[in-house]
Amino acid sequence: MSIEGKVALVTGGSGGLGRVHCLSLAAAGCKVAVAAHGHLEKAEAVVKEIETTGKKALAVKMDVADLAEVQAGIKQVEAKLGPVDILVNNAASGIVRAVTLPRMDKADWDRDLAVNLTGPFNTIKCCLPGMLERGWGRIINISSIAGTMGGAGQCSYAATKAGLIGLTKTAALEGARKGVTANAIVLGVFDGGSFYEVAPEFRERIIKRLAMRRTGTPQELSNVVVFLASEESSYLTGEAIEVSGGASLFTF
Repeated sequence: MSIEGKVALVTGGSGGLGRVHCLSLAAAGCKVAVAAHGHLEKAEAVVKEIETTGKKALAVKMDVADLAEVQAGIKQVEAKLGPVDILVNNAASGIVRAVTLPRMDKADWDRDLAVNLTGPFNTIKCCLPGMLERGWGRIINISSIAGTMGGAGQCSYAATKAGLIGLTKTAALEGARKGVTANAIVLGVFDGGSFYEVAPEFRERIIKRLAMRRTGTPQELSNVVVFLASEESSYLTGEAIEVSGGASLFTF
């Protein structure tokens, strides 16, 4: 699958799964904007990796919860790379905040909501009009099985990831007749990142719960991201696609 010359914006693109998404989209021919909250050292490192392959990339400071900063970041992308064709909402907060509902701090709830749900709203709000005007666009929102199955101690994360699926379907309806698709990837358990912040005994229990009895690799997830970004996925929209190694299957 080639997406030669398209411009992709990946939020939370400076490390972990986001870094692999950026590298995979660049390998497929995209110019990639690597958005990161805070310091840009890691984002700039990803940009250098991409540039060694001969592709164009740009590091962009972007707190997705701040609409003004999102607007400014997207203007920077447009000036340096071109209009955003592919939006990957990967930035997330709160996945390992294991706190029961009665003990959940309101400030933490508000922050998770701001990053995980308001953040994608902000980026879609800024990118969708141009996509509609040009008659082509791809919106890819990274949700989670916590949003479809719930998660004890993860009320804010589960609620925001469920809400993200509803936002995805609405964006899909609004773009369906204008060449713009919107899909959610319902994320399972993958190597790296926050999964390794969980105690080893819990990691083992989680893996045994999966039909495949293993975690996924970042590349296995990024392969789906690239497909959804491609022309080959043009008749697929409004879907919540679970990529989880069979986490929702009955296992014994």
